[in-house]
Amino acid sequence: MASSSRDTGPVVSVLIPVWNVEPYLPECLDSVVRQTIGLDSIEIIAVDDGSTDRSADILDEYAARIPQLRVIHEPNSGGPGRPRNVALDRAAGPYVFFLDADDYLGSEALQRLVATAERNGSDIVLGKMVGVGGRHVPTRAFQRSLDRADIEQVYATGSVLKLFRRALLERLRLRFQEGLSSNEDGAFTAQAYFEAGVISVVADYDCYFARLRPGSQTKRHEQKGDPVDYLHRIDSQRMHLVARYRKPGIARDMLMVKHIIEILRPFRPRWLAREPEDRRRVFDAAAAILRRWNTKRIALALAPWDAIRAHCLEHALELELEDIVACPARAAFGDPIVEGRRIFARYPHFRDAAAIPDRCFDITRRVRLQRRLARAVTVGGTLQLSGHAYLSLVGGSTTVVLRGWPLGPTWQCATHPTTTPKLRDQQTRYPNAGFSASIDLATAAGGRPLPAGAWSLLLRVGTGRVERTEAVRVGDLAARRAAIGPAAGHEPGPGVVYVAPAGDVRVRIGRAGPLTAALERVEWAYRRLGGLALRVLSASRPGRLLRLAVDEINPALLGRFSAIAIAVEA
Repeated sequence: MASSSRDTGPVVSVLIPVWNVEPYLPECLDSVVRQTIGLDSIEIIAVDDGSTDRSADILDEYAARIPQLRVIHEPNSGGPGRPRNVALDRAAGPYVFFLDADDYLGSEALQRLVATAERNGSDIVLGKMVGVGGRHVPTRAFQRSLDRADIEQVYATGSVLKLFRRALLERLRLRFQEGLSSNEDGAFTAQAYFEAGVISVVADYDCYFARLRPGSQTKRHEQKGDPVDYLHRIDSQRMHLVARYRKPGIARDMLMVKHIIEILRPFRPRWLAREPEDRRRVFDAAAAILRRWNTKRIALALAPWDAIRAHCLEHALELELEDIVACPARAAFGDPIVEGRRIFARYPHFRDAAAIPDRCFDITRRVRLQRRLARAVTVGGTLQLSGHAYLSLVGGSTTVVLRGWPLGPTWQCATHPTTTPKLRDQQTRYPNAGFSASIDLATAAGGRPLPAGAWSLLLRVGTGRVERTEAVRVGDLAARRAAIGPAAGHEPGPGVVYVAPAGDVRVRIGRAGPLTAALERVEWAYRRLGGLALRVLSASRPGRLLRLAVDEINPALLGRFSAIAIAVEA
């Protein structure tokens, strides 16, 4: 591919809008220059949008020594839309890739994306994204690589940070709305999705590293922009577009969920800081849009914190919504209401005269054990563990559980808490979710040595009222760089940490017997069969829609079959 590019021009044009990113720009440019596809296969078009720091100088310095980099200087336009349009108008490659100047690429990203597009005739290729500095990135679309993805599988990934076939963009005459500091790319990407012949996903390689940083134009827009203008753009440019391409029904609803959530986005504490008349104006605009597009199916798909806002908007509960928006996450989730197996957020107006449905408070399915294991080694006769674990939304403290496998006794081992000041999700922070443990295998079984055999390693995380216990699996190892097994430089002890064939992390005391090894192979085969059944289910488009519906819509909508699918996937 690189040799043909020298004769016919670049294979891929990398388009970079630049505005005040001096600390991050060199890493961004270096990541493109070092692509394994070869610099001769790339053209880089960077458009400086009137930066007031040294970003423009850095671009000129790079361009002086890298002929494949073309720099264009423009007056500030207020957002990335115009610099992207300027770059796209000058692109020469059959493929274009949009890269933000504060982000960077994995070294093989373009090679893998272009190869996927060439192999499948793809018009759009999504590369797996990784968040940097606390940035939240889409994950559902990147569960596995797909040569041919349905739009429902990728639609939630609405940014333009992807590979596009330039002929598609020119045929549709797609360009970005200019002058917007935020959400300028959503309509562009959505229409490209609907018109693409083939959409592919590269999920087996970290392609795009997206950074969270203060001071971006997007952040400034979120603080100062008019929410009503934002709401009208989502309605006219996104929701009407979906309605144009999809008839009413489950397929439309599954796409529309994303935009309903966008309509709810302004109802954060900043909304409360507005004057009462302005708050009402925003409330009325959002309520009108929800009444037009929301359905019972969409309502059931919303997370509780979105569902409760949508209900208040649709039922003219403005004062109640003000109370709910004013309720901080720690108050809503830190001490939830527990009734049997159900867990409810402690938002205001739970079962009061406002008659807000229980489903708008129910966080039961959202409270999940999240864990990462950084270290699991044996040092002599001691099992040493470290990592972090928490219950999503509610937090909790961690206990290590050793359980004889497959059917043996259970022993609990205390951990020491450690701080995790940067750990958070989109709803709350988890500043004390870290743990470490040093377990003496000679006394782990109630003061006695842990008996010979295989022992599953589990984490039990709870708050006293809410608790979850789950086995540690290979996917829980931190970034595949976790220390696991016997510690380097130490004599082997009575136990060793290993990964079983089915992926569970276990501790083996003594030598593995033939029965244990045989049972672990049976366990592996059983899980493989479950995964195969799920892949067969997903082989047709109706099956894929069903799996997506299981993920996105309340399983009650789809009956027992959906519940079975969830159980198999889990």
